[in-house]
Amino acid sequence: MFSMFRASLPPRTNRAEQNPIIYEDGASSLEFMPSGSDYVLRNMHPPFNADRPSIMVPPLHYHIHQTEHFRIHSGTCHLYQKATNVPWKTISVMNSEAPKIAFVPSGIYHSLKNASTTDPMIIDVNLTPEDYEGEQKFFRNFFGYLDDCRKAGQTPSLFQLMVFLRAADTPLGLPAPTEWVGRIVSRFFMNAMGWYGKWILGYKESYPEYYIRKKSL
Repeated sequence: MFSMFRASLPPRTNRAEQNPIIYEDGASSLEFMPSGSDYVLRNMHPPFNADRPSIMVPPLHYHIHQTEHFRIHSGTCHLYQKATNVPWKTISVMNSEAPKIAFVPSGIYHSLKNASTTDPMIIDVNLTPEDYEGEQKFFRNFFGYLDDCRKAGQTPSLFQLMVFLRAADTPLGLPAPTEWVGRIVSRFFMNAMGWYGKWILGYKESYPEYYIRKKSL
């Protein structure tokens, strides 16, 4: 309706038919596994750089309905819960005593990053109950948009990001005095910003350059 007032969208790179999908000039990638696999996607993170984090480093967030499962394929991953800089759990193939898998139940704030500043990390991800096409739609659009903003030297629109996150029932983990208050505030923020971004500013939940429904792998 008022799309003339929104921030301009970056030129979109056509990646809808790609699998794996390469981002950040080859530094990171997503690969979607065939439907029915134990994990829906494989995600490569570059070495962690605190001054310039990869687009693959997610902000603190939670899933309203889904449990997120992780399996380390190579390297070492720090998993975080709540608003803390101390890893909640480390999963690694480098340390024989470290677990190789982990999961985060729905409703729990969490994030992750590559534990190494020199080596890439590859991690498998699944969400249950699984929505195979829904995961493709979200991840392809979210990271496609972020990478195109990066290439264009453009700051991503918070409204566009909230449109994506609202469609995936995944609020940001906003700080609050208690966890339950935080979940309520975060969900309200996501819904309000996402509704405004979609219905007033005209941002979309999906773009054909990033995702084609029920594509064949």
